[in-house]
Amino acid sequence: MQKRLDITEFDYKELHRLATGGWRLALKILYSSLGGVALSLAPWLGAAGVGHCLGAEPAQPAAIRIDAAHVAHTMAGGLGACWHALGPTIFWYENLLGPGRNNRTCRGSAFGGNPPLSYTKAWDDLLDHARWLGLDFCKVEIDLRMYEPERGKFDWDNDEMQTLYRILDHCQRSGVDVFLTQMWQDVPWNAHQGINRLESAPKSVGDFPPGLGMLLQRLVKDRGYHCIRWLSVANEPGGGWTWWWGPDKKCASIMPAIRAVRAELDRRGLKDVAIAAPDSFNLTMAGCEPEDPAIGAFALHCYGADVPVACFKQVAEKARSRGVPFFVSEFGHIFSKQCEGVAIPFGDFCSGIPKSYPAQMLNAEKVIAGLKAGADGLNRWSFVNRGDLDGQWQLVRTWHPIAWEYYKDVGAESVPYYSFGILTRFTAKRSHILEVQGDSEGLPAAALRSPKGNLTIIVLNKAEDERKVSLSLIGMRAGCTLYKYQVTEPAVSRPDYRMEPREALAISLDRMEIGESLPAQSITVYSTYKLAHADAGIIAEE
Repeated sequence: MQKRLDITEFDYKELHRLATGGWRLALKILYSSLGGVALSLAPWLGAAGVGHCLGAEPAQPAAIRIDAAHVAHTMAGGLGACWHALGPTIFWYENLLGPGRNNRTCRGSAFGGNPPLSYTKAWDDLLDHARWLGLDFCKVEIDLRMYEPERGKFDWDNDEMQTLYRILDHCQRSGVDVFLTQMWQDVPWNAHQGINRLESAPKSVGDFPPGLGMLLQRLVKDRGYHCIRWLSVANEPGGGWTWWWGPDKKCASIMPAIRAVRAELDRRGLKDVAIAAPDSFNLTMAGCEPEDPAIGAFALHCYGADVPVACFKQVAEKARSRGVPFFVSEFGHIFSKQCEGVAIPFGDFCSGIPKSYPAQMLNAEKVIAGLKAGADGLNRWSFVNRGDLDGQWQLVRTWHPIAWEYYKDVGAESVPYYSFGILTRFTAKRSHILEVQGDSEGLPAAALRSPKGNLTIIVLNKAEDERKVSLSLIGMRAGCTLYKYQVTEPAVSRPDYRMEPREALAISLDRMEIGESLPAQSITVYSTYKLAHADAGIIAEE
């Protein structure tokens, strides 16, 4: 019986020196010199590498095949993040109905994330980050109080509206598609008696559409924000947390408001702005009727600890049958194994989970699943966020929760920033989703071809160890060079991380296959886009 010696008893640096001089020979010499002692090299090379060095058969690479000639779906939108325009003011609301809701988290975290308008350097940084990330599909959030605080009386010049204009200026200039969302009303003049103004459905449905019509006319026609392509009249109607309570303290149907707003937009010549619904967790929440022609897009939220592949496919198929797009208009992850099923107030638990690297891995898996299922766009919650309300959701740091003030310079929240940026930097809006076959358990993959023909392949290694993979391309008309980009938790946790191409892989018509070893818990992208770290991400190619 052989003795067993763990390689951790040796000096790694010395072993690495030997290895760089001819690692196979070095290990054979080391093996022989120990008189047949078996080596445990898993910490250094992985089990497959050890087996290969000592003569055993290596594990077979997982085979992933991308069919460049088969377009499964063409996206109507792209990949981006939620960006609210709501200001920093904290309001006190009496008689909140939502379960676990308190005045600290009554508006979730959909407010207070943007720097003050006077912080010029912070805004320059913020817009640079949006360009670096290549966010090309953004859910931009507002509420009725911002522009119509009293019935028929509008305010177009307050700080929140100026913030909205600044966001939309960037989107229009950069080619970003906007999914505009009115989160709630938050006005007393159109709230049901006894229902909090933040949570109330319109008391008068007839008074609800004119304000949205005036807003859209001002934004699209007067200010030229043709980037606004979809409108949601309410965020997350339905369920016990609804922002659409009726007078009986039950969720009201959202359909009368949707139909009335659709008629108002048509009357104002805004037929190109489609209404998306229900902007919640299933297609029929708040009485939503997905077959109604007033609904021009389906929008779902996804915050669970699993990846709802079957749901994505079902909704995408229903959307295709109606000829409308399907968006995952919000996605993220707030639960952990320690938190699931525990009755803790919503705003007080797992605040750091959305920022963690495991949450980013789950987000990446949701993006891949959504793309393959036929989603037209996915929106991460969120781009700007205070981070001290209902979770650390932010991609960038704008707010100092201890000093209780805004930063004068906006920096990246490196783990979520780079882990999401590797998905958004190399994908253009309205890309074609290619057929991917053979991706095995633990190695989800997706492939996109941009409107101008650039190829991007995303591969996720969910495993706790290194995995070998064979990527093959079929249906290619010409060769290309694929540049490799990669994130792991240790890499993106370093302050000096830079997303540079790690290597260039030549693909020819004679050799349409590459073999790779993917690190544990990694996101790897192969793309014909060659982007240095200092370059802006890809947004549009039309």
